[in-house]
Amino acid sequence: MSEVLPSCTNSKNTEKRVLSAARKHFHKRAGINAVFEHGHWWVIVGCHTYDVVDAEGPGTVNGFDFEGVD
Repeated sequence: MSEVLPSCTNSKNTEKRVLSAARKHFHKRAGINAVFEHGHWWVIVGCHTYDVVDAEGPGTVNGFDFEGVD
């Protein structure tokens, strides 16, 4: 059986990890919302929406990266 990726896990713990990573990535403490919809996490920063993806390497935070969709 395959393991569910963190970006596809709907839990309070994952939401906290996503928000923490987004705050570090976008260098903001306020104005960031995380929403679990359509099987994975999305982050809304102001009027911009980002798909949360599992990632490693430069530019990633806590195992996540953020891809703009608008």
